Amino acid sequence: MLRLKRGIAAIVGVGMLCPSLVMAQPAGRTKSGEFARGLAAPLLSAVYFPIKLGIGVAGAVLGGTSGFLTGGNERAAEGIWRPMTGGTYFITPETLEGERRFLPLNYGPSAPPYHPAYYPQPSGSHP
Repeated sequence: MLRLKRGIAAIVGVGMLCPSLVMAQPAGRTKSGEFARGLAAPLLSAVYFPIKLGIGVAGAVLGGTSGFLTGGNERAAEGIWRPMTGGTYFITPETLEGERRFLPLNYGPSAPPYHPAYYPQPSGSHP
């Protein structure tokens, strides 16, 4: 119970120290925004990576089992391997800003199309 209270206090403290995490910022990069993304990315990765790693290991095992049970059919194995072992393993500041896509699973050719409208460019760069 004490750990939960400390964890909540830490999250509230970060929110108070980094209001840019919860407040809208003007277009473009700001020092406070860079700081917030630099702080949030490893914290989010520390939670997300172990989950994604577990999914990847389970996908490798299931894909191998599928390939074995289908008589060595590589297509059956790859149908499980590709989405479960591929994709984004770490959350980076670029992911939080929208410069890099966040794909928890590797969809391969059936991936959702990249729409620049959903991923705005920083004000200093041109496509």
